[in-house]
Amino acid sequence: MGIIVSMNGDTQPEKAQNATEAEANRYNILAITQATQGMSQQAIVSFTHAIELEPDNPGYLYNRGIIYASDGAFPLALEDFSKALAIRGDDADILNNRGSVYMMIGDWDAAIADFTRCIELNPNQPEPYNNRGVAHAQAGNYVAAVMDFGRAIDIKPQYAEAHFNLARINARTGQCDLASAHLKEAIALQPTYKQMARALGDFDDCRSQPGFTVQI
Repeated sequence: MGIIVSMNGDTQPEKAQNATEAEANRYNILAITQATQGMSQQAIVSFTHAIELEPDNPGYLYNRGIIYASDGAFPLALEDFSKALAIRGDDADILNNRGSVYMMIGDWDAAIADFTRCIELNPNQPEPYNNRGVAHAQAGNYVAAVMDFGRAIDIKPQYAEAHFNLARINARTGQCDLASAHLKEAIALQPTYKQMARALGDFDDCRSQPGFTVQI
């Protein structure tokens, strides 16, 4: 689970309808460049200039929200994402990102609501299922979590994060053979999951079980 860091930017500012929009878009493009170079505070300043010039542009609010979220300024990120949604209406990317921020502050119900609406809008994207599965797991609803992780894997069979998340839930619920299979797949796709599995306590009870064949 995490923030989607793609941002909206018109790379042809001459298409803007007037001089104010063109200037706002130049600030937006500058901010995106600054963000990709790791200059988050400068990017926030540039996005803010764009928003001051064009306050009803949801793309600029969305972009600044991404930077706020990446910097851990979660209340400011939520404010920008919510304003963008109020202007644009339901948008799957914004909902998925706002849901991810709700996850980071532990508001599982709000996160689940955003991910659910995101899935309704775009049911063939695996990330919202995975993210909602994490929220369900954190809320203690393992049955719903397993269903969501499974759906994410159905859509994207090589989705390492979903395999790892499902392995963790399988291990917690004593399904060590399934935990082994999904953990093995996650490690094959992304070897760093082996170290993560070793550091977590989720697999401790499964290690002594014959159905758990992963060496961690």
